[in-house]
Amino acid sequence: MTRFTTMQQAVAKSGFDAWVLYDFRRSNELAWDVLQVDPDAHCTRRWIVIIPASGRPIKITHRMEQDPLAHLNIEAKLYDTRASWIETLGSCLAPYKHVAMEYSPMGDLPGVSRVDAGTVELVRSLEVEVGSSADILQQFTSVLSEDQIAGACMAAGQLRETVMSAFDLIATTIRKKGRISEYEVQTFILAEFERQGLVTDSAPIVAIGPNAASPHYAPSIVRSSDIETDMTVLIDAWCRHGAPGSVYADITWVGYTAERVPDDLESAFAIIRRGRDAALSLVQERFASGQPLAGFEVDRACRNVINDSGMGHAFIHRTGHNITTQVHGPGANMDDFETHDTRQILPGTSFSIEPGIYLPELLGLRTEIDVIIQHDSQVLVPSQPIQQHVLPIMAEDWAA
Repeated sequence: MTRFTTMQQAVAKSGFDAWVLYDFRRSNELAWDVLQVDPDAHCTRRWIVIIPASGRPIKITHRMEQDPLAHLNIEAKLYDTRASWIETLGSCLAPYKHVAMEYSPMGDLPGVSRVDAGTVELVRSLEVEVGSSADILQQFTSVLSEDQIAGACMAAGQLRETVMSAFDLIATTIRKKGRISEYEVQTFILAEFERQGLVTDSAPIVAIGPNAASPHYAPSIVRSSDIETDMTVLIDAWCRHGAPGSVYADITWVGYTAERVPDDLESAFAIIRRGRDAALSLVQERFASGQPLAGFEVDRACRNVINDSGMGHAFIHRTGHNITTQVHGPGANMDDFETHDTRQILPGTSFSIEPGIYLPELLGLRTEIDVIIQHDSQVLVPSQPIQQHVLPIMAEDWAA
């Protein structure tokens, strides 16, 4: 079965007449991924590929720039002038009344909304209704191969060991010197990544309690706090193997620089742990029973627990995100907060579950695990064991 045949089956199943993949100067990288366009291709003119539910796919390219889509062995149409662009597009779309594009009504799913408003207006002016390709896209941008899943599991294990080593470095250095900076710990993690052949798209988060109250705080050479005794320390790190096509692992752990964790801190962590576990249980139950599961439902299961604890106001982000070769992938997010993500979670995909609570200038806590839905619908958490309690970093037996 060819890739185009699979795409056409997905279009037919979705109820659309055709899938219209449009790009102008990499405005739609999702289309590049789906069509496997060479990342180094020189694209300065707009192009479109029309994949009908039945019939022959068509590509429309500028007369002077046909090479980027030359690898697609489908019917070709050329344009050059503005008038010929509109005429060619109109004739090619004439058989279709309802098409899918990388568009999200009201911008509700920003990660999918890649086609500019003017182009959507143009297509609609041709008496063609435009809907969102969000559900179709997942199958071709977010489903991982067996090798990718295996690699992600290996990366998760290495990542967890690296985070534990970072906590160990904090304990050892505080015993010797009384303090260590967030930036020094961040630098240590990056060095460990390099030593193990792991790569990341940005430096990890290492944050003492008040800094962690800003969820995306990260230290730098010019902005860093010292980690001393009796401090909460959050480490959020993500990485993948350096080989092309490798998939990210992404986890967050929290420790406290003493031999014993204060009861109020442990109680606060228990709230987000219960939320995380409620979300994971829902995922496990739905896939065990063969029932569909949308991203917003996972967020809702987690958020309900935190809301019931009275800390809902402090949980200020979605529960999780899709993970692919990008740490924030294009697939379904665990989100009923920032958006209402109705996309189904598919076998062969990976995502995070990462609830947190954030009290400005006081404290930030987060627990994060990755979940992989295998192709047989078995649910896998690759970075086992997952965090159950705040780590008492200065204790002799804190290792989890």
